[in-house]
Parts: sequence; structure tokens; C-alpha cells
Amino acid sequence: MMEANVVVVGSGAAGLMAAVEAADQGATVIVLESEPMTGGSTRLSGAYVALCETPLQPGTREELYEDLVHSHHNDCQEDLSRLYVDEAAATHRKLEDVGVRFVRAFRFAHMSRPWAHELSGDEMSGGAEIVTRLEAAARARGVRIETDARVRRLLIEAGRVTGVNFERDDETHRCMATRGVVLATGGFTRSRELIRNFGRPGSESILPLTGQGSRGDGLLMGMSAGAGISYMTVGVAPTAPSDPETGKGAMVLYAGAIALNREGRRFCRESDLYIDTCWALLSQPDAVCVQVYDSRMKASYAQTMMGKVLTGFREFEAPTLEVLARQLAAEGFDACGIVAGVERYNVQLAGSGDTDFGRAHAVGDSGVLLPIAEAPFHAVICRAGTTHFNGGLTVDTSMNVQNVYGDPIAGLYAAGEVTGGFHGAGYMSGTFVGMALIFGRVAGRSAAA
Repeated sequence: MMEANVVVVGSGAAGLMAAVEAADQGATVIVLESEPMTGGSTRLSGAYVALCETPLQPGTREELYEDLVHSHHNDCQEDLSRLYVDEAAATHRKLEDVGVRFVRAFRFAHMSRPWAHELSGDEMSGGAEIVTRLEAAARARGVRIETDARVRRLLIEAGRVTGVNFERDDETHRCMATRGVVLATGGFTRSRELIRNFGRPGSESILPLTGQGSRGDGLLMGMSAGAGISYMTVGVAPTAPSDPETGKGAMVLYAGAIALNREGRRFCRESDLYIDTCWALLSQPDAVCVQVYDSRMKASYAQTMMGKVLTGFREFEAPTLEVLARQLAAEGFDACGIVAGVERYNVQLAGSGDTDFGRAHAVGDSGVLLPIAEAPFHAVICRAGTTHFNGGLTVDTSMNVQNVYGDPIAGLYAAGEVTGGFHGAGYMSGTFVGMALIFGRVAGRSAAA
């Protein structure tokens, strides 16, 4: 049997930050990770982090708060939005203390300022850098990290969560927590059953772009202890166009590509949030599209953080647009429609601009739009994938999990994608990893108290 003051379940951004913070509060900490490698879905992420009142972005917490509530369509747990902005600057300092370095702030859609802090990505993806630095910091503080340890049950005594049972090598082991358990297991994007239960029809066909551990274990454990859940149905949503053959996300749209359906028609403003693009994609014939772009856009995409992370998708290439269209015809697209769709877009750019959807920039309000005109020409076929779901366990501002009556469950805390309420009915880029880090820090502090 193992024992610590605080037991953290999951080792993504939320879990590792919770472990570091709990250790800094003087607690002994054990982290249990279901997979062979730490990092969870964070390791796969480009990891933009929306922050305020930092050297790169001095904008105020009140300004960020307004943007958050707006991007969540004024339908969210607003006390968590307030907590996010109030803890943002201190979390930034904590990240710097453990060696995480941001190089610039980027402005996405729904942002009045460039809130999204970007890492250099020179040696690894932003998400990989965050978990690497946090894991090193946790180990330096004496945190014990156990991999291949899948937690499936909470231990409850006299109404208080006192530990967990975990599985390893077909055996069940016990790990006791004298102060608290933090659930940081990620979401349920890889659980077809949970998606069928909470998503709208067709949601189970959304491609998961997440860690293998995103099976909903923390959600089920919390519910078994009587936890309430928030925004589960609206939270099941796609987030990123993805290659169905490789499962890799592709966002060349943000480098100036356009999205065409099987008939060769555009159906969205490609510079908008990718969640909005995906919702539009789900309503297209066969829920499939193709991103079409030229050599300049391909080169531009490769230089972005997103282009360094979202790679490995199946890409078509041709010396002319007509040859590219014939290649796509073999995949079920209308060749004449593809050519006509690109030509229509180019003509509009040469005139008064995009009159179909009002696109003025490559992404958000940044980046100059160019015609798709420089050979070779490229395309990637996409369906709607997801990097996260919004719904999860109900928590208060100490990250204490609440039961179905709104009362705290003693000894049980949660952070990251396993929680619900913060994003509500919407999403702003940079806030999923941001939420994991900020709320993970709060959860670790609360559990250690």
C-alpha cells in the first residue's frame, strides 16, 4: 500500500501543476498515471496559454474576464472565469519558476487583446515543454510519479474520499491520501459510450485528438461518489479539422487555406475559431471537407507553433490546381467544383474581398490573405476532430468537487478537462491548457491544506 498527503490522478498539465503546488505547500505527493508516459493530452498540444498581467501581455484581468465570458457565450460558471483571471499572473510566475518560457503573445478570434502566450517550440511542442518542465519540478520536490497505474475506484470512509484503488499488471493496489485526492484524468473523448450518452446524434464519429488516457475514468469516479456534472451535452463538441486516415489535426486554414465541401463550396469563415469551423463542417455532405492551399501557405504553416504540432496528415500535392482536383475526385470530391471554388475565392480577393463570408485575415485578425496561386498546390481531407470536451464534474472555486446538491465532497478535488462549468457553452483558444494549469495549481493548494 502507498500513502501520501495528496494523491493526484493524472499527469497532464493539471495533474503535474497540482503536484508541484501541493509539494510547495509542504505536502507529500504521489501522482498516478494510467499510461506508460506522463503528459496526457497536454503533451500533444501546441499549448497556447491565455494569460493576463504578464510582461508579454499587460492587459488587465477585467479585460480578459470580459473576453472569457463573451467567448463562452455568456453561458458558463462565471465564478470560475473570475478565478481564472485572478490566478493567471501568479500561475505565469510559477511556470517561469520551473523553467517554462513564453516568447510572444498571440491574438485569436474572440480576443480583444493577444492573450494567448506562445512557447518557442524550438526543441519540442509547447505542451511537451510544459509537462517536461513540470515533471522535472515535481520530481525535484520529492513527488513520486507512478506510470501504468490506472485508477478506477475512489476509497470513501464516513463520507470522505481517503484514497484510490489502481490497477497495474492485472493486480489492484491501494494508495491512501491523508489530505485529499485530485482528479486530473482529462476528458472522455475516447469513450464511445460516454459520448453516446451525452452527445447529440453523430457525435461518436468525431475523431479524438487526445491522449489515450482520455477515457472518462475521473468523470465516472466522481459520479460514483455523488458528484454533480456540468455542461455535459453542450460540451460534447468537435474542435479541430482532422485527417480521418491518420487522425492528425490540420489547421492550414490559419495560414490562409480555404475549406471546400465535396461540391467545392466554401461553408465557413476559415479565420474563425476552429470549433466554429468544425460545427459548420458537421453539417456538410458526408461531414467531410478539403483544405486547399498553395506553396506559400504550406511554408507559412510550417513556421507556426500549430504547424509544428499538427503534422503528419495525408497531404495531396500537384503542379496545377486542375491536377489536384483530379486527385481529389478519386476521393469523392467534385473536381470541377474544387477548381471553381478556388477560382471564385481568388477573384474575390482580387476585388473587394471575401464577399461570401467576410474573411479578412488568415486567423482571427492577423495575417494577410493571399490568392491560392503559387505552385505546387496542396490539399488535406478533413473531418471534425476534437482536442477536448467542455463538460465535466461540478467544482467550486477551491476546485472541491460538488455533489448533486451543490455540497462539497470532502477530500475530493478536480482540475483540467475532467471538470465542467468554466467553458460552459463556448471556448477561447489558449484556455484549455490555461485552465488546466491555473485550476491545477488551485486544486493542489486546496488539497494540501
